[in-house]
Order: sequence, then C-alpha cells, then structure tokens
Amino acid sequence: MREFFHLKIKELEEDLVEMGNMVINAIQKAILALKELNMEEAQKIIEGDRKIDEKRWKMEEKCVNLIATQQPVATELREFIAILSIITDLERMGDHAEGIAKIILMHGKKPLVKPLIDIPRMAEKAV
Repeated sequence: MREFFHLKIKELEEDLVEMGNMVINAIQKAILALKELNMEEAQKIIEGDRKIDEKRWKMEEKCVNLIATQQPVATELREFIAILSIITDLERMGDHAEGIAKIILMHGKKPLVKPLIDIPRMAEKAV
C-alpha cells in the first residue's frame, strides 16, 4: 500500500519538474517574442498557458486525492503542502508570460519607445 503511495509522490515530483520546464519555456519564448514583436509566437504562448493551468489543476487534484485516501504522515504532508505552494507559484509565473504575450498582441508591430535592454536581462536572471 505504501509503495503505491510513494510511487504517486514520485509521479507528482516528476509532474512538478515538467511544469517548471513548461513555465521556463513560456517565459523564454515570451521574452524572445517581445524582443522580436512576434505576434504568432505570442498567440502560441497564450494557448500554452492553458496547458500550464490544466497541469496545475490536475496536480492539485492528485494531491488532494492522495491526502484524502492515503493519510500521509507529517513529513509527507509537508511535501504535499510544498508541492501545492510551488505549483501555485509556477502557474502565476506562467500567467506573467501570458501577460507579456498579450501586451505584444496589443502593441502590435509599432516601434518600441525604448529599446528592450532591462527586461531581457531581468528574465535571464529570473530563469
């Protein structure tokens, strides 16, 4: 019984890494699309955010189901709480990438008032 539980925790950890990679990819693509004012890429980022959102909801559901059915001990419960906190933060970061993409679509192909120097640097440090 506990083997099944630990297998499910391992799956959650793998899902967490996958979600993190999805978010990093979205942020990197959003910054590149902003530099190039690439409308097509911006639209793909917005669509990709739905996948990040879905991943969050599926992971939250898995956590709640495991907590309800497997009665985790304190250390395991803390891991679930950490996972829930991390996926919330990752989802929010994905929303920020989506926000950048929406700004690109609103801005269009108009020339930038100021060259993009600081934003790519900040994104590089954040990712």
